[in-house]
Order: sequence, then C-alpha cells, then structure tokens
Amino acid sequence: MALQLERGSHMTVSPSKTMKKNGIILVAVTLLAVLGIIAWFLWGDRGVPAAKINFRLKWLVYGSFTPHFVALEKGYYAAEGLTVDIQPGGPGIDPLKLVLTGDADVGLASYDQILIAREKGLPLIAIGEDTTKSGVGFISLKQSGINTPRDFIGRRVGTLPGTDKGTMYEALMSKLAIDRAQIQEIPVQFNLAVLFNGTVEVFPGFITNQPIIAKESGFDVNVIDPADYGITPGGNVFFTSEKTLASKRAFLLAFLRAELRAIMESQAMPDADAVECVLKHNDQLKRESEIKIWVATKELILPKDRTTVGLMTRERWAETARIFSESGVLKRVPALETCYTNALVEQIHQERL
Repeated sequence: MALQLERGSHMTVSPSKTMKKNGIILVAVTLLAVLGIIAWFLWGDRGVPAAKINFRLKWLVYGSFTPHFVALEKGYYAAEGLTVDIQPGGPGIDPLKLVLTGDADVGLASYDQILIAREKGLPLIAIGEDTTKSGVGFISLKQSGINTPRDFIGRRVGTLPGTDKGTMYEALMSKLAIDRAQIQEIPVQFNLAVLFNGTVEVFPGFITNQPIIAKESGFDVNVIDPADYGITPGGNVFFTSEKTLASKRAFLLAFLRAELRAIMESQAMPDADAVECVLKHNDQLKRESEIKIWVATKELILPKDRTTVGLMTRERWAETARIFSESGVLKRVPALETCYTNALVEQIHQERL
C-alpha cells in the first residue's frame, strides 16, 4: 500500500539511517579525493600520462649540458608529468646503440652521426635541435706555432676515429685538400694530457670547454674552428628510434617542451644559479670552471631565438650531408626526410601562439 503524507504531517528518520547516509557520503568524498591525488601524480598539470624517460647525454656531465639539468632541478620535466633519468655518456658509451636497443628513450647526437646511422639503415630519427653549431675544434699549444689547418702538415695530430671529432677532421682535411699522408696522425683518448706532454701537437676537442681547461692547467692554446674554413654542419640534436617515437610520442612531446623551455630560460638565469643545477650531479666539477664553460656554451652554440628554438632546417641537413659526402665520410646520402622530423617541435610552437 502506498504511503501518503498529508500536508503538515511529519516523517521521522531514525538516527541510524542518518549516520549510514553520512558515512556513505564521507566514503565517496574520500574516494574522490584519493582518485584526484592519484590522477595528479599520473597526469601532471598538462594532462600527459606519467612516464619515465631515459635520456642519454653525449658526454660526461659538465657545464655545457646545463639546460638539461635546469629542466630537471627547476621542475620543468615534472611540470610535464615526467620523471627523467639523465645518464652520462663517455668513453665506451654509444647513445646511438642505447636508443636503438631501447635502453634509452632519447639521446644526444650530432647531425652527421644521425646521417651516418641512416646511411647504415638504422631506424633512428632526430626530433629536435639542441645546439645550433658543432662545438668540435682543434687545439694546439700557443708555443707550437700551429695556427691553421695547413700547419698540421709534418706535425703530430691527434685523431678520434668513429666520433664527430673524427668526421670533422676528415671533412676539414678534404675541404682544404690537405694530403693526410703528410701528417702524423695519432689516435688519442679524450684527455688533454697528450697535448700537454707533447705526445701530440694538435688535439681534437670541444671549443666550449677544453681551451678553458688548458688555460686553467697553465697552457695557452690556439683554437682552430672548422667553421672559419667553411665547415658548418649542424650541432647536436635530440634523437630517438622510430619505434619509440611511435609508442611514446606524447611523452617525447612533453620532454621536448621541457627541454626547449630550459634551453631558453637557463640562458636568462644568473650563471652561477644555472650551473648549480649541474654541480648537484657531478661532485668532481669545479664551480668556477663550469661557469666559464657554461658562458662559452651560451655564446658559441646555443640558440637565441625563442620563436625557432628546437627547429631543424632542411638546408642545414643538406649542408651537413654535403660536407660529409664530399669528404667521403658518407658514401651514400640517405633521404633527408627519414633523418629528422619537426612535427613535435612545431606542435610546441603552435601551442604558444
């Protein structure tokens, strides 16, 4: 029989029912709060699913890599919902192989290294530009009188085959038509000591840090920059495998968003503050030395234009391919469209409009 209530009549609800109802509401609110916390951790503040990205540097942790550690220490990765594990490169560590096997998601390599990889049929692809210019150069002691590449003739020149320093040396010699048979080429390791002790008279290195190290070690040096002789390949790029690009595209987009932000904002920070982010990850570094290296890196090889940061041009890829094809480093130039994509960086720039 239906229950009818007359106007003015009252229904009494038992205390036990009220408590039960309130308990259900409390459980529901608590559950929603917990789900909200979980969602925040999983999705971050941009709606990107949480992921761990393994990022392999091209070399050991030092001042030239400041933007990456600014992204880490200042929370740029975290703001994108990412946990990024930055691992150093170094002797015997090949970021190309690590990315290819999936042991790293993204790495740093030079334009020519990506071209050579594609020539070999390796499915690696550049997804953004890190530095606008190669930092490779050749260093001689001031007292040696070696001031130009032609002065290499008849001298002991250190070489690093299989690296971007090796390919730059070959390109420079080819460009200037210098007969390498007239040069005493000596394979070296990544240590300036062989220059200081006279084992070699020319050392292949990086113009952003090794002249500074030499100066602080008490040696005045000459720096021979291939760019002064028309050798102007692209700098370093962020790269991944085709498989990872397909399976982790959203994460790589978030990673690049944090990286491009860091590249620009680290240059606007006080130098000591920016370098402090690096020092936390390598206790062997000297603060003042790394600040000098960071300043040189900013001045010589980092992009300055916020509207184009990270973008790679076909012209730069074509020029790099031409340089290394003419020198014989590249036996066959791969299709350039397979070597890189600007799709992710273009999307980031579009978001800013």
